[in-house]
Amino acid sequence: MSREDIIAVASRLFSIYVLFGIIRSAPGAAHMLSQDEGVTWVTLYVFVLIVCLGLCAFLWFFPLTVARKLLPVMREERPVVAVGSPIALSLGLTLIGAWFFANALSDLSYWLTLFVMSKRNPNLPIEWRPEQIASMIETVVEAVISFWLLFGNSGITRLISRLRYGAIQGGP
Repeated sequence: MSREDIIAVASRLFSIYVLFGIIRSAPGAAHMLSQDEGVTWVTLYVFVLIVCLGLCAFLWFFPLTVARKLLPVMREERPVVAVGSPIALSLGLTLIGAWFFANALSDLSYWLTLFVMSKRNPNLPIEWRPEQIASMIETVVEAVISFWLLFGNSGITRLISRLRYGAIQGGP
């Protein structure tokens, strides 16, 4: 696998991540836009949505172009690194785990700060709404999944192999 191939895979993974971010934010945006009677915010949202979907499509369909633009030109060719599909899958799962961990960490800091501030200042009671509690649980689940992807992805790799190819020869 060349360094361009590695960046191309990362580009496609980032494309999937952006797409899931769009899908994740769509219900909240739709609710917010339904409350607004102005056309400008809807137009702005549709414009941003089209740009983000265009970015996803570009990253997905032209990953080698992105890789060539991102990587510096080298005077001498480096040897191609042989990476088998189990190692590539493990690397991909680790990358996704790191990305989800970064998101979970920022969300955890937000919820932890809000929780601590609500406990420290009794004059400012915060009434926890069901969607806030659900968002806290979502953040914890995201953190757990990210740890699993980071530190236990060999089990995920075996599960994917079993689902894809059936029972592994000589395995349990």
